[in-house]
Amino acid sequence: MSTSLLEHIHAGISEAELDTRLTEALERHEITHATADAARGIHRRLAERRDREELLRVLHDTATDLTGIRDVEAVLQAIVQRTRLLTGSDMAYISLNDYRTRETYIRKSDGVMTHTYRTIRMPIGTGVLGKAAAGLSPYQSADYLTDPDIVHLPQIDAIVRAEGVRAILGVPLNLHGSVIGALLIADRSPRSYPSGLIDLIDTVGKHAAVALDNAERFTEITTALDDLAKEQDTHIGRVRHLQDVISLDERLIETVVGGRGLDGFVDLAHQALATPAAVLDPAGGVLAAHPAHDGEPSGAWIDAVTDGAEFARAVATGKPRSVRGVTLVPAKAAGTHLATLVLAEEIAAEQGGLLERLAIFLTVLRLFDQAAHDSAQRMQFEVLDDLLSGRPVAPEQVQRRAARFGLRPGDRLTSIVIDTHGADYRRIEGHVRGALGQIRALVADHAGHICVLAADGAPAVASLEQEFAANGIVATIGFAGPAVGFDAAPAVHKQAERALSTLIVLGRTGQVLDGARLGAVGLLLDAAGTLGSDYDPLGEIRPLLAYDREHGTSLTETAWTFLENNAGLVDTAARLFIHRNTVRQRLARIAELLGDDWLAGTRRLDLHLALRVWKLQTAQ
Repeated sequence: MSTSLLEHIHAGISEAELDTRLTEALERHEITHATADAARGIHRRLAERRDREELLRVLHDTATDLTGIRDVEAVLQAIVQRTRLLTGSDMAYISLNDYRTRETYIRKSDGVMTHTYRTIRMPIGTGVLGKAAAGLSPYQSADYLTDPDIVHLPQIDAIVRAEGVRAILGVPLNLHGSVIGALLIADRSPRSYPSGLIDLIDTVGKHAAVALDNAERFTEITTALDDLAKEQDTHIGRVRHLQDVISLDERLIETVVGGRGLDGFVDLAHQALATPAAVLDPAGGVLAAHPAHDGEPSGAWIDAVTDGAEFARAVATGKPRSVRGVTLVPAKAAGTHLATLVLAEEIAAEQGGLLERLAIFLTVLRLFDQAAHDSAQRMQFEVLDDLLSGRPVAPEQVQRRAARFGLRPGDRLTSIVIDTHGADYRRIEGHVRGALGQIRALVADHAGHICVLAADGAPAVASLEQEFAANGIVATIGFAGPAVGFDAAPAVHKQAERALSTLIVLGRTGQVLDGARLGAVGLLLDAAGTLGSDYDPLGEIRPLLAYDREHGTSLTETAWTFLENNAGLVDTAARLFIHRNTVRQRLARIAELLGDDWLAGTRRLDLHLALRVWKLQTAQ
């Protein structure tokens, strides 16, 4: 064999060019046929060697690339793309086994056109996919739909037919002794895959299983590190939160001990939570607020949140709660609602520890304030109680103690009792003192309401009405007097209490009544306040009220006017501006409804009292 021919073979000439050169050499009798056959053998072995070297290089590059990818999705995509590129097939896909359902499902694909094919799930052991996923060995079908050796499933065959697949080759993916899935190629024309290609796919599958395992482990490690970092951040956050709570505790203690009161407390709450804050009494009145503007709480948010029953329902829970975009933090002790901290924003759940601390210290502050105020008020209460109780107390002692508050035995005394329906007593007392001005008076929380015993106090009632109205305070007021001397104080106070009880029984909240106007009706309604809900002061005239309501008549007004005018027919007609015959007709109807004895003896008195209660209730 000539040297030049060997050089050409070594250089990698094509098989066709080699045949041409060998034919020419034989014709020139330069070589024998045996030499030509040897040259072809050498060329074939060199070509196969170069193919193997190229295949090994490609496999090495593929393994290197796959190993370097850390994302599971990216690894899966790289596997199917490289497999399809290496084999030249129409499509490549990888399946993973779900041993819980005994199925294998396509996880990632390249070249697949239909969605149903990309999402195939089939029992392990059926079809080429199922057989390869079973892990026994590589499996192929040159023409899937006509292959009698395959267990066919009608629904799977329909999907394969829609995709146009004919030939399929699959190799199992083995990892740590377990089959995790299969790597497959498929073509849209019949094809028998040679052993070399099968070995190639099998090798790629082995690399793919390792690469997929590495990626999953990397993902697990990354996730574990992320979780560890998050846990560390959580612990750091908790430590910082505890530090904030400890710092807040220290500052709250300084506020309580230093006597800064509620103003210092809301200022501290504002700083701690970076939002405007206010403290409200149980009735929704503002005790302190920050920030403030011109000496008054700024922000309509306080008025908005206390408007309606939602505020009462929220604080009744006793726990911090968001209402209308603000946060309410009730302060309670032994079931008693002392105050509510209102924050102008919804506070995040992780700040719950700070809110609890603020609620505790607000409770302590209110209890401290209450104790201090009770001590200061005890003297006034004792003097007032001595004057109003009717107990035998030495006159000299009463006079001496009352003189400390400007009251003298000859003063004309007016008793005023006030129900503010749950408003904070200390806040209301400030308004009462402001309204009284220079009027000498005792003011104390007595028998469940605010009691004022004022000297020359005739203007005091009007001043209190104006003060309460100007500050949005709902106050129901009963008063009586004036009466001269300390001995008269119990009587006028009882009248004032009776007036207050009358207003409450009649449901006339926020109004004012003079006890001197009540007479026997006052006694009746005062008793009604203690008889409970079963007692009906209007029971005697219910038939009249029902008839008027149903027929649009005025029988109740006629009965009232008739009895107020001493059963005088003429006067009644004149007062009602109707004819006397009309009065007679109405009186006849009244008798039908109440009975013919409605004007007889004690029955007449009972009806008259009930009509007076009705008149008080309906008066504007």
